[in-house]
Amino acid sequence: MKVSRALVAASIFLAINFAIPASANLKGRGASIGGDTIQQALRQAEEKLASESAKASPVVFIGSSLIIAPLWSTDVKHGYFYQDCMLHHQSKALEDRLKKDGITAPVVSLATAGQFVSDTYLIIDKLIGGAKEKVGQGKTPLALIYGVAPRDFMDDTTGGLALTSVFDELVDLGDLPKVSRLFFSTFDERADFLLNRSVYLYRKRGRYQNKFEQAFEKAVARATRDKNASTAATAVATNGANDPLAGFLMGGNRNDIWAKSIDEYSRRYKFFNKQQFEKQKECFKAVVALCKQRGIKLYVVAMPITDDNRKLMPRELYGSYLQCLSETTRAAGVPFIDLQKGGDYQNDDFYDTVHLNGIGGERFLATMTDLVKDGAQANTAVAASKKASSPTY
Repeated sequence: MKVSRALVAASIFLAINFAIPASANLKGRGASIGGDTIQQALRQAEEKLASESAKASPVVFIGSSLIIAPLWSTDVKHGYFYQDCMLHHQSKALEDRLKKDGITAPVVSLATAGQFVSDTYLIIDKLIGGAKEKVGQGKTPLALIYGVAPRDFMDDTTGGLALTSVFDELVDLGDLPKVSRLFFSTFDERADFLLNRSVYLYRKRGRYQNKFEQAFEKAVARATRDKNASTAATAVATNGANDPLAGFLMGGNRNDIWAKSIDEYSRRYKFFNKQQFEKQKECFKAVVALCKQRGIKLYVVAMPITDDNRKLMPRELYGSYLQCLSETTRAAGVPFIDLQKGGDYQNDDFYDTVHLNGIGGERFLATMTDLVKDGAQANTAVAASKKASSPTY
């Protein structure tokens, strides 16, 4: 019987899509290995949270690199340097502060570079207090501190909500009913998601495209014997595998760092993407509702940024951002702290126009210590009140 070439090609294509992921799992290279730096960091953070939650109720931080920076910087300042900032999922400095106030609690950071509000929603949904196999495992956080900033709602240099590393790591086909309304606006977006999750080669097309481009550049460099081109190709090839925040907070010319930060955020804030902002706004409301549903004590903290950074924003962005935070938290009875409002942070507290350095980090941790302490005292008072009001027989 004659078999058509199209059928053979389709069969080979399907076989490859099943064989590659199956081979990775057989070799032990499944969910625990692979992915980009953010995905690997998130898995380590998940392991840290599971380990600490099994022993005691942790204080958990979540957010973008604006949270990573002060936790990492203060630990380095106090001599707790274990690894680079992207893999730093703790705050020994805050643990020490809390101990002095009689609170023994581990501190875990689920912050990831470039984390959007939508990513935060997924991380809480999947990793804290109720998602799938995590149900009933570990203790509820003593406090979940969400450090947020305008860029977490809108960034002109990125694509859709479903194109982030966190989304790629945490969402599968079974999550479509839950995430569809929040994350997708069009039929094309939903169709792209279905293809990503059902066709392995389609999902990994970006990775293979990058590898092809890198191989091509190396071949051109060898063919032309251009050492500079070869060096550039090598840099491109290794850059994707390295920490995207390599060298972060490690010093350098302050004026150059400041100028680069202004250039970077001028591109991030170039236009006010209202559709993206409104989507992230709905995700923020979903974060607050999810924490209330699961009994997670949420604290929302508007992270401080410099005046130089604020001046780069579209006029609508900052006001809309603060309005969303204040109105949503007020309606839900969630504590909200605006660290920008008091004017306590000056340029010397920052590494660049948005990231706190060790000096600013100490100021930040002092406020977080008071926040956790006040929350713990309030919980103790409520528990004592309930106990006193309970009938005895």
